[in-house]
Amino acid sequence: MVNEEKQIFHCFGCGEGGDIFTFLMKAGHFSFPQAVEELAKRYGVRLPSRELSLTQKKEVAKREVLYQINQMASDYFHELLTRRREGEAGRKYLSQRGIGKEIIEEHRLGYSLEGWDGLVQHLREKKVSLELAWELGLILPKKREGWYDAFRGRIIFPIFDLHHRVVGFGGRIVGEGQPKYINSSESMIYHKGEVLYGLHVARRCAPEKDCVIIAEGYFDLLTLHQCGLKHSVATLGTALTAHHIRTLRRYTKNLITVFDADPGGLQATLRSLPLFLEEEVVGKTIILPKGEDPDGYLRKGELEDFEKRLAGAVPLIDFFFERLMETHDVKTIDGKVKVAEEGMGLIGKIPDQIRRDFYIKALAERLDVQESLLIQVLRSSPKNRPKVGEDLKIRPAEKSLPKSEEMIIRLMIHGPELIPTISEEGILRELESPTLQRIGVALERLFQKKGRLDPAEVLEGLDEDLKGRLCAFTIQESGLEQGDRKKILEDCIQRIREKRKKKNDRELLKRIKEAENQKDDRSLEALLLERQARERKTDL
Repeated sequence: MVNEEKQIFHCFGCGEGGDIFTFLMKAGHFSFPQAVEELAKRYGVRLPSRELSLTQKKEVAKREVLYQINQMASDYFHELLTRRREGEAGRKYLSQRGIGKEIIEEHRLGYSLEGWDGLVQHLREKKVSLELAWELGLILPKKREGWYDAFRGRIIFPIFDLHHRVVGFGGRIVGEGQPKYINSSESMIYHKGEVLYGLHVARRCAPEKDCVIIAEGYFDLLTLHQCGLKHSVATLGTALTAHHIRTLRRYTKNLITVFDADPGGLQATLRSLPLFLEEEVVGKTIILPKGEDPDGYLRKGELEDFEKRLAGAVPLIDFFFERLMETHDVKTIDGKVKVAEEGMGLIGKIPDQIRRDFYIKALAERLDVQESLLIQVLRSSPKNRPKVGEDLKIRPAEKSLPKSEEMIIRLMIHGPELIPTISEEGILRELESPTLQRIGVALERLFQKKGRLDPAEVLEGLDEDLKGRLCAFTIQESGLEQGDRKKILEDCIQRIREKRKKKNDRELLKRIKEAENQKDDRSLEALLLERQARERKTDL
């Protein structure tokens, strides 16, 4: 119900209520600053600008240019596919894959020419900085001089963020050749572990369906949407992350994975389970016939069967228990012990005590043992003990938190005027410590909701295992009152991102070595290109 005179709303069904800002935040899934900006734009109100440092102004300006370049490239690719004679090969390919015009438009699919410099020439005509286009992974430098297109002879999949801005691209080769798929390298505006393909569409359908289907590939996602299952998203060449789950949790707590029915898909399903448990989200999985993937299965005309499997999706933890029972011989004592240890290792990650007790009971029934024995397994395992919601002050693993990350939380508490800057930077998403990230997000949400910060109010909404840590941060300023807080914040953000870059570089080198050892030329080529792009960005 909306009361126009009093400018408030109230839902008698769920009990939600508030002003126009709260309504827009709930209905459109905006943060408070985003809701203010949206209303200001809609009614022509000019907002006072927040004073930014010179570095921040440069970063904001650069981000805006990067978004503009991606949009130009997306428009170019889309026009080639939909309006130009040269895009016939792309149109024919998509038609063969069962992708119709509605989906092509909704996802702004495109096509890249087989030549070497179609996009390069287009960007030159638009007077775009080719160095920035290179930073986005759209073009690559030639060995001597000049540039060439990174995407050639491919179906192009623009990747959108929640504000419908193009942050990156994927490309699938139309003819013969390798690698079959390539993706934009990560950039200032694109991080694979934070973006989900198709979410700009799925976010409109997820609340009504009260669930989101999570697939792995571009065509898995497009075929799901083509079949009317538009509450679907896909990961982008990376495993499901805690950030992905937190993003989806804004729309629903019911998430259903549907990965390929092969060993790789099975492992992806099992790897996702701890994330669901730790984020307190109901995770389920659709089990497809052996050897099938969502795209191929649906294109065989099995939509009705797929929907039945969707309705009967198996809870991920039950799926995990079944795999344990199949892997170990539970007719033997050793087999039961292994199932108990692995099962309780996972159950120990569940924050909610009641849910944890139910799963302990379920596992005890499967093994035909007493629940007390499984509880003893949990208590006797040092590896699990910190995971079961005990007070933070007695957790060995929590004694040394990353200093720069801890300082950002202290700055939020003792300098709440810095929270808008922290939100704009998005640095909380980059914190490695789950403890600090959860506290930071709670502080940010309260500030965005009320425009002020009262730690006592934050405590009310925090889990017991975080309250002790927040109290400690609140009581001790650690010399912050003497320093330039803005400068301290900038230094912390820089150190966190430098550490993240080094970690990403190490992981990339590890993947390169694995590809070399496995003689996987296709993956190796793509990884080497990614490393080259990263090195050249650093040189700039």
